Amino acid sequence: MKIKFLWIISILFYCNFFSQTKPEKGLKAKIITESADGLYNIIAKAENQSDFHYPINYILLSIKKGASGNTSTNKQEGKFVVKPKETLKLSEVKTNLDRRDVLKVFLFIKDEESDKVISKDSLEIRPEKIAQNSTEAISENDIELSGLTIDDTRSRNGKYYYDQFYMKYLQTDEKFPGTVKIIEIPGLGQSTRISVLYNEQEIYLFNTSPDEEAMNQEAQTTLEILKEMILPKNELLRSST
Repeated sequence: MKIKFLWIISILFYCNFFSQTKPEKGLKAKIITESADGLYNIIAKAENQSDFHYPINYILLSIKKGASGNTSTNKQEGKFVVKPKETLKLSEVKTNLDRRDVLKVFLFIKDEESDKVISKDSLEIRPEKIAQNSTEAISENDIELSGLTIDDTRSRNGKYYYDQFYMKYLQTDEKFPGTVKIIEIPGLGQSTRISVLYNEQEIYLFNTSPDEEAMNQEAQTTLEILKEMILPKNELLRSST
């Protein structure tokens, strides 16, 4: 009876040990800024305040808007394992800001297994008003960036398609009020497919091809689908004339 009791205790201990979950607030996303003579250094960090290892994916997105209204974006992403009690530098961005520029930076840290956002931070810098910082909780889906396209292609064919699409997009007068993401995914055999997402919703899917003329046509088709879905009818008529 004593042996059986000890055996049950051992099983309960074993199950409890391996069923422990990482605390949701154990890891913190943090953006740090350093500046001198108009040069800003943006540093993204992950602070692990727990006793657990955190396998993570991160996305660091910066949007710079000039006084003329022109917008430039920079997106960095990667994978890390953050050790217990470790503060890990994820990425770094350097940029010059004029007096009337505005820089917005967003950092998202996701659990690698669930792809769930577990921590986020944001920062806004306005040199004209003495660098105003904000760390409000921002949902990834709430970030609407005019004209932003994200390239997540892997093969030569996929890169060629994205380059053709992006060049055609830059030549249009209209910019979509959201984010266009181009993802390359496995297809049948050795082939791949391109999935086009607008604000995380798939709108077009097709097979890649080594035929550059065919990929160029797919880029044009993608642009037409986006215009038909997003732009008002008067904008569509204007762009077709």
